[in-house]
Amino acid sequence: MSYTQPLPQNVSLQVFNRDSLIFESSGKWLHPLFELEEFLKTYDGERDMLCSHDCAVGKAAAVLTIRLGIKKINADLLSENALRYINLHNAHAAESDRVGVEYSHLVPKLMCATENQLEELDDDDYMYFLLRQRAKLVQGVDVSVQDLVHPFVCKKNLSFELKAGSHLMVLGENGSGKTTLLRLICGIEKNYDGKILVDGKSPDSLQKFTVGYIPQFTDAPFFSLSCREVVGLGLDSKAKNKNQLIEKTLCRLSCQHLADRSFSSLSGGEKQKIHLARCLAQNAKLLLLDEPTASLDAENKKMVTDILRSLTLSEIPTIIVVTHDKELATLRGWEKLVLGGIYD
Repeated sequence: MSYTQPLPQNVSLQVFNRDSLIFESSGKWLHPLFELEEFLKTYDGERDMLCSHDCAVGKAAAVLTIRLGIKKINADLLSENALRYINLHNAHAAESDRVGVEYSHLVPKLMCATENQLEELDDDDYMYFLLRQRAKLVQGVDVSVQDLVHPFVCKKNLSFELKAGSHLMVLGENGSGKTTLLRLICGIEKNYDGKILVDGKSPDSLQKFTVGYIPQFTDAPFFSLSCREVVGLGLDSKAKNKNQLIEKTLCRLSCQHLADRSFSSLSGGEKQKIHLARCLAQNAKLLLLDEPTASLDAENKKMVTDILRSLTLSEIPTIIVVTHDKELATLRGWEKLVLGGIYD
């Protein structure tokens, strides 16, 4: 078959549908696989016989290649870490999802930081997130809090750093300053000691729509608007296809039936969903969510949890969530910040 022939000079990855070449790249590191991911979003050919020929496959490349639906991997150089990962995948996968692998040379591991970073990890989604973050293929921005002091934040000289695309749960007892922390980061509260930087800038100097903030309780200034109009507040007035974007976002949260209702007539849980839709519509680079599941029933709590999980794998904004929801707090891959005593 064509994909068993040597790679052309300066080509690092080729992908075939059966014997037909559909994609090739001369990129370095994992970039060819991320380029392939974008290509496959618009590829309309069959996918049940996709085969790759890669110059080098470590564990990171194996994670991405399997995620992209490749059924046969041919590697000039394969690491034992990658082979173990592929074998483990096949042991738990349905027969139709198993991946074949052939290689010319097998080495214990590739000599790169990514191979070391993933060596002991086993969560596919978390590894995928780390790889996109390392490749800087995230929507989010860096957040830096240094030596923060505020009367309503119980932890003095609070400091933490979030890389672009990271996601943080802020936990703690009532009155510990969790909500105040969100209000400081988005620039609503302005009097504090220390330094807060979002994308290297103070909250006051950020561009419009950089931050999407959802407080726990909200009515004014939206009392006279329809839900469709509230979601539209997350979009520039000159945005193309504004109505289609609003509809798409409402559908994503299964609340298109609320579109023409007055925002003020909604329950607390429904308002939270509409605010989340507003932030998704604006493609905020930093999402600040204050108790996003507090007023929701079990079904809608699961919906919000699923949306947060999908955001960490698709758009990948930086996300900070204040919560008492123990189920939400158990999401894998989230950093934790505890204010005000032990969180149980």
